[in-house]
Amino acid sequence: MNLTGKQIGELLKLPEKYIVIDSATYDSNYPNDLKVFKLLEKDDIDFRSHISGYLVYPDYAIAKIVNQGIRLLVCLLYPKLNDIPAGMIEHIKLRGLLYPKDQMNVFIKRWQDRSKIAKFEIGIENQKGVLVYESTVYGTLIKKTRRVETS
Repeated sequence: MNLTGKQIGELLKLPEKYIVIDSATYDSNYPNDLKVFKLLEKDDIDFRSHISGYLVYPDYAIAKIVNQGIRLLVCLLYPKLNDIPAGMIEHIKLRGLLYPKDQMNVFIKRWQDRSKIAKFEIGIENQKGVLVYESTVYGTLIKKTRRVETS
């Protein structure tokens, strides 16, 4: 299944303007795997707001893409889930740099799901197949609570 930014927004219940992923591919034959894609445009706000005159894609922007990718995989695996997924990063290794016009190919794999904790391994390659990022994220679910307004 190929997903557009609009479809990703619908699954994540976010307006399309907040989606940082261009597209994603999900194959139900491999339910624990998700591929996410992002083309880095030169005028991307994250290039302009990082270091003036040094167009390298910042790590915090990569984290936004990884976060939405994991949330998307959780939505695909558990379509009726109402809890909020929260994560803890075990490790991050930046192996290379990303520049304008690079294509980010993000591979997310859920390795385990015990009790309410899941382990995700993430790898990002550029369009040349060079590994530029890897991380491990543990996720758990937080029960949504209703806010009670007092007058």
